[in-house]
Amino acid sequence: MKNDNSYKTPQAAITSFTIGYYNVKFHDMNIHGRDTLVNLREGGVMYPMTIDQVNNRIFNADSMAYGSDVSKVTTNVYGIGTIGYKYPDDTEETLYLWSSGDSLDFTRRVQFVVVSTDESYTRTYDIEVNIRKVFPDSLLWAGPDTVGFPALSGIISTVRNDSVFCFGTDTTGVAAVSFRSISGGGWNGANPLSGFSADGWSHRVTVSDGKFYTVSNGTLYGSSDGINWSSVKSGIRSLIVSGEDYGELWAITQDSNIVRSGDSEEWITVQTLPDNFPDSAAVIYSYPLATNASLSRSVLAGLADDTLYASVWTILSGDTLWTEVDVPSKKDLRLPAAGSLTLIRYDDALFGLGQGLEGFRQSNDNGITWYMCDSYVEDYSSWNRYMQLPSALKGYGSGFTAVTDSKGFIWIMTDDGRVWHGAISRLIKK
Repeated sequence: MKNDNSYKTPQAAITSFTIGYYNVKFHDMNIHGRDTLVNLREGGVMYPMTIDQVNNRIFNADSMAYGSDVSKVTTNVYGIGTIGYKYPDDTEETLYLWSSGDSLDFTRRVQFVVVSTDESYTRTYDIEVNIRKVFPDSLLWAGPDTVGFPALSGIISTVRNDSVFCFGTDTTGVAAVSFRSISGGGWNGANPLSGFSADGWSHRVTVSDGKFYTVSNGTLYGSSDGINWSSVKSGIRSLIVSGEDYGELWAITQDSNIVRSGDSEEWITVQTLPDNFPDSAAVIYSYPLATNASLSRSVLAGLADDTLYASVWTILSGDTLWTEVDVPSKKDLRLPAAGSLTLIRYDDALFGLGQGLEGFRQSNDNGITWYMCDSYVEDYSSWNRYMQLPSALKGYGSGFTAVTDSKGFIWIMTDDGRVWHGAISRLIKK
C-alpha cells in the first residue's frame, strides 16, 4: 500500500513508477567454445516507465533486452491515493494492496488501481512491460514476394547501382533478366536478352566496373544495361562470378589458363589451371583485410571432380597464384558441394549456401572452416546461431541465387519466382 497524503482528497494518480531488478538469460560461448547459458541481473531503472495520464497507461518506450525474465519483479511506485494492483485474467479478480516488497508477474496482464483518500474516485492503469521479441542479432526475413518476379531457370543474381538483377531462362527457353531497385518499387518482369543465344549460355553473370559480363559458346560478352549484349573476347571457357562489383574480372580460358582483367580489354595470365580448381559454377568474394585496408583477399569456391565438398581457393592482392585452402579434418566443417553454390559476405563473415542445405555455412577464417549456423559440431556451438534461412528455403532442392546490397539486406531469389529479403537490424543502413 502507498499513500502519500495525510488528508482526504478526491484525487487519484500514479506519479512515478519504476521496475526493480530482474534476470536476463541468453546463450553465449564459454572459453572452450561450448554453448552456455548466461544469467545477468539488470535494473529496471535502465528502462524508464512512461506514465500516460490521459489514457491511463504506464509503459517502457525502450524495450528491455531479449531474454529478460519479468515473472517475479518488485516495483517502486509513488502516487496520490491508495495504490493496489490486480491480474484481470484471474478467474476471481482480486485487488491486492501494493507493497514495495511484492513480486509481480509482468508476463501476465497487470493493472494498478489507485483510490482517492476520500474514496470518491478510482483510477485504473494498464501496465505494459515491453521486451524485445527476438535476439538483436537475429536475421529477420520478409517474403516470399512473387509480384512481378518471373520464374527463371538457371537463375543467377548480381547487384549494380543499388539495383538487384536476376538472369536466367524464362519458361519459353529465352535468356532473360528481371531487376528492381533496392529502395522500393517492383520487379519489371522478364526482359529478353539480345546479342547471344541461350543455347550454350553459361548462366554465369558478373559485374565489373559497372558493366555486366557473361560467357556463351566460348565467347565473353559485355552489356551496359543487362539486356543488350556484344562480343568482348573469344577463347573464354568459363567466368568466375561475384554478386558484387570489385572492378576486376576473373575467367578460365579454353586453353586452361586462369586470367584476369580490370577493363575486359587487357588480360593477364595468372597461372595454369591447377588440379582440383573449380572449372564451373565458381563464385568469388573479395574484401579488404582488417589489418591493412589497402590489401584485399579473394576467396573462391566451386565444384570440382564431383566430390562431396566444394573446392575452396584464396589469393591476396599482390600474390601471383591462387592457393587451395587446407581441408579441415572434420568433415562437418567443410563446405558442401551444393548446387547453386553462392558466397556472400555479411557481418564481417563469409557465408555459403546452396541447394539442399538446411542453413547458412559460416566461415570466420577466410574459407578454411565452415560452421553450420544454428547447429552444433561435436557439442561446439556454431559461430552465429541467429543467421537463419527462411523456413521454406531450408533444404530447398531447386535453383536459387543470393546477393547482399548496400543497405545491409540479403536477397534470395528462387527459380520458381519467389523473393525473400532480410537483414540483421543493427546492420541496416538508413
